[in-house]
Amino acid sequence: MARGRLRRWTVLAIRRLGWSRSPLCRPSDRVEGLLIAATLVAALVAIPVAIGMGRGAYAEGAARAAAQQAAGHWGTARLLESAPGSADPGQDAPNPVTTYARARWQGPNGSWSEGDVPVRAGTDAGSTVRVWVDAAGQVTRPPLTPSQLSDKGVATAITALMGLELGIVVCSLLARWSLDRRRLAAWGQEWERVAPRWSRKYH
Repeated sequence: MARGRLRRWTVLAIRRLGWSRSPLCRPSDRVEGLLIAATLVAALVAIPVAIGMGRGAYAEGAARAAAQQAAGHWGTARLLESAPGSADPGQDAPNPVTTYARARWQGPNGSWSEGDVPVRAGTDAGSTVRVWVDAAGQVTRPPLTPSQLSDKGVATAITALMGLELGIVVCSLLARWSLDRRRLAAWGQEWERVAPRWSRKYH
């Protein structure tokens, strides 16, 4: 029973792809079948390509994070002014609001620097906050954590896959549109040759 269904499905798929010896099957039908097969293959190939791009983004981010870890360190900055905004974002706020405020911190060579640092909104002047200080003594973004690197790799892979699949679909639709135009033109030419014969036959 199962073999019979599989055979019927196989025959239908072959006919749908234009791989049939039927005299009604035209070259354009075979081209369309090849186009469908090529689209399916390209869609499958896009999956490992996107995964590779995600892994590449993860590896690049991990290397950058390792370099930041080696060159910088966590330090402490003291606020010279109160951070704007409210310290209480409200119950509906999913995360604390981050803003910038003037602060003073010590670099790796012992010198002091001043500048704007990211702090929680509403933090009072004189408070101390943790900041990431690079080798030049400047406050920068801290290295990405392993979970953030994983999220970046997954996001890159998903975005790449969506872009590749969209490009494949668009190219396939354009190719089928062009094929349909040629097919309609061929049908029109054939009808111009056949129509006079039918007219003479029924008159």
